[in-house]
Amino acid sequence: FEGGTLEYNANFARKFNSNLNKTQLFLDKTVGTYLQKYVSYKTGAQEKSIVNANTYGTGKVVINVPYAQVQAYSKRIHKRVGLRGTKPFERMVADNKDRILRETEKYSKGLGD
Repeated sequence: FEGGTLEYNANFARKFNSNLNKTQLFLDKTVGTYLQKYVSYKTGAQEKSIVNANTYGTGKVVINVPYAQVQAYSKRIHKRVGLRGTKPFERMVADNKDRILRETEKYSKGLGD
């Protein structure tokens, strides 16, 4: 443009990255919250481990009990009680993907204010 100067705004990149990290944290917590309703629940250990074993904001949600993978993906286990049972993450995503994306988008837009 004519007669003007273009200056780099260092705060923009810092704020953008901060908002991106906050949005990832929100998304991880939301996924963890929804996932709790889908994991097997005999003692409640899997549900509790989602809250206790995760570092939200990393892009991963972990179920930190030794038998979780066997219960979730064993070809021999086909029991399901309500929402709880095999392949909890896949079923949770199929049921709630649009809701999670809408909530995350709404949260992210609110960060710009």
